[in-house]
Amino acid sequence: MENKNENRIPKIALIAVFCAVLFTLFVLMLALPKHAGEISPLEFRALASHPIKGKTAEKLETNIITGQFTKDVDKFLEDHFPGRSFLIALDSYYTRLTGRNADKSVVWGKNGRLFDAPLETDYEQADKNAAMIDRFAEANGLDSVFVVVPSSSVLCESELPLLHLDYHDAELQAHIAGVSGAQVPDLIGLYSAAGDCSPYFYRTDHHWTMDGAYLCYSELCGMLGEEPVSKDAFSVEGYDFRGSYYRKAGLWLTEPDVLEIWRAPQLEAAEVTIGAGESAVKHTGVYDGEKLEPGEVDRYAAYLYSNNGITVINNPEGNGRSLMIVKDSYGNSIAPLLAMNYSNIVMIDTRYYRDFFPMPSEFVREYGIDKLLVVMGGDSVTANSMLVYLR
Repeated sequence: MENKNENRIPKIALIAVFCAVLFTLFVLMLALPKHAGEISPLEFRALASHPIKGKTAEKLETNIITGQFTKDVDKFLEDHFPGRSFLIALDSYYTRLTGRNADKSVVWGKNGRLFDAPLETDYEQADKNAAMIDRFAEANGLDSVFVVVPSSSVLCESELPLLHLDYHDAELQAHIAGVSGAQVPDLIGLYSAAGDCSPYFYRTDHHWTMDGAYLCYSELCGMLGEEPVSKDAFSVEGYDFRGSYYRKAGLWLTEPDVLEIWRAPQLEAAEVTIGAGESAVKHTGVYDGEKLEPGEVDRYAAYLYSNNGITVINNPEGNGRSLMIVKDSYGNSIAPLLAMNYSNIVMIDTRYYRDFFPMPSEFVREYGIDKLLVVMGGDSVTANSMLVYLR
């Protein structure tokens, strides 16, 4: 006859283990230090704030009534769950080992190189953006150059996994060249002719390296009527760097890239003004040294103090001319190279523009600008990048 007590023992043991795990997690949630509101060094985002601490009674009441309090509690528990970083990595590597490559919008390629998963290309929005840039250039009498920065996926194709979806960077570059009134350099052809893509694009980030920016800069100088400054004019510093792909993928064992800072006396002496009017902040030098300190998360933000609606670079030793750059974050690393030529560079990032800023056309008149350079990655070209501020 079957012994019922013997059958119950494994079940009781399982329940006991389950309860012990829950109790341990509960204790850890209470005991472990929280880092609410701090930037996660791995995910590069602010961790959720405490749902109660720091809230006024009125704010807490409103959050409870609207249901926001429940969402805040869920987010706080998620961000401060014991072993969160380990569990993210476990999930990411498990996903990779089971053959699913495009996890969390990141594709794991060969030689430790990460890529964005390809996205749908919105040509209708791309046409609108190109038209707004053309209207601004025509209204202000500007000769324009439109740089569509390709992703590493089309230039490092040999390092993509065997099975992957199609990327459309070449089609987008050709499309913009067909609809825009600006000159559109063939960067895909330029980088392809240069050979191995490794020096030109990071493995863990979507941006180009300084070598990649310099290759584009040399091409642009010919289109802008400038003489490119030799690489020998710069001294180079290198810093460990883990970029956007690394943060998205959760593949924490990936080796870091090297972010380079190209220094020159002109760049150290240049005056950089962020913003406009009474809120403007002035800096000396084109690099934010604080972002290069040990422990800093976003070292790419060292280039021209990250993304800002208006950034003006003044180089007293420049050629006496001024250039306007409409850009996304790709422009931050190429602008210091162009600042070696120009006396003034006015950078406009419409994603961060504000209604109280002067209209970009006012800067055109103030600095006597006659050339417009647009530097954007494909995702900005095909997204609503707030180019309506170009007026």
